[in-house]
Amino acid sequence: MRKIPALVVTVGLLASMTACSTTAGPGSTGCPPTGDAASVVTATGDFGAKPDVDVPTPIVTKKTEVSTLIQGDGQRLVDGTPVVINYTLFDGTTGQELEDSGYDGSTNVPLTVGGQTLAPLVDALDCSTVGSRVAVAVKASDLSASINGAASTPNDDPDAAYVAVVDVKRAFLAKADGALQLGANGLPAVVTAPDGAPGITIPAGDAPTGEVVHLVRKGHGTTLTADDTAVVQFTAVTWSQPSTVAGSTWTNGGSATPVDLGDAQIPDDIRSALVGQQVGSQVMVVLPASADSGGSAYVYVFDVLGAIR
Repeated sequence: MRKIPALVVTVGLLASMTACSTTAGPGSTGCPPTGDAASVVTATGDFGAKPDVDVPTPIVTKKTEVSTLIQGDGQRLVDGTPVVINYTLFDGTTGQELEDSGYDGSTNVPLTVGGQTLAPLVDALDCSTVGSRVAVAVKASDLSASINGAASTPNDDPDAAYVAVVDVKRAFLAKADGALQLGANGLPAVVTAPDGAPGITIPAGDAPTGEVVHLVRKGHGTTLTADDTAVVQFTAVTWSQPSTVAGSTWTNGGSATPVDLGDAQIPDDIRSALVGQQVGSQVMVVLPASADSGGSAYVYVFDVLGAIR
C-alpha cells in the first residue's frame, strides 16, 4: 500500500487507497420539525454564556425536534455549513447535565451540518441562523454513537431523549464561492458537484517535477496568514490513479476540517500553498513524486471556507 502524504494523516482523513474510501456519511435531511419534546425546554442567560436550563422530565421523542429560544439574524445554516457552537447536553429522563462544550471561547473547532461528528445534534441546526439559541431533543439511541463519556450509553427506553441547548456562534462557507479562473495547460481540470465536491481529471502526460499551485476559484474573503487556522474541505488523488480517492473530507461524511497553518506537522508545501489565499477560493496543489509519497505525485483541491484567528 502506498504511503499517504502527511496532510492526510495530520487532519485525520481517510488513508485507504481503495474504493471504500468514497463511502458518504449520513447527511442532513433538511429543516427539522418543531415539537413538544423541544418546546418544553427553557433557558435563560446571555447568548454565548452558559445558560440556566430547565428540562421538565421525562422527555421522550421518536424523532429530532427543535425549538428556537433566541432568534439570530446571521448567516442561515444549510447542509454542508461548518459551524462553531456552544452546547450543554442533558439526560431527558432525569434532567441531569451530562456535558458541555465549554463557554470560555477556547472551543472553536467547526462541526458540519450533515457531517458525522455529533450527528444528529448538529444536523438539527439546519435552517437555524448564526446568533440563535436552539433547544434540541434527539433520540438517545441516534446520538449516542457520536458522544463520549457519560452520554455514550442510551437509556433503556427506546424513545429516551437527550436534550441540548445550543448557541450558534459562527458559520463558514459550505463550499468555495469565488469566481472561476482560467485553466492551465498540462494541469488537471476540476469540476464541482452541486454540493461543492470536486472531480479531478488528470491530463495525458507526466506530472510536474515541482510543486504547482493553481487558483481554480478566486475568493473575496479574508486572506489566510501563517497564524490562522484554515477551515477547508479537500480531495486528494494520485496523478497515476486519479479514479481512486486518496483522501477526502467530502467523502468522509462531508465534514470540513480545521488546518492550523502554524502547526509544525502541516507540510511546508501545503502551508505555503494556502497562506495568502482568500476565503472563498478553490486551490489546486500538485505535489511531485517523492520518497515520502511512495513515489506518487499527488493532486489536492482545497476549498477555503473560513479562517479562525
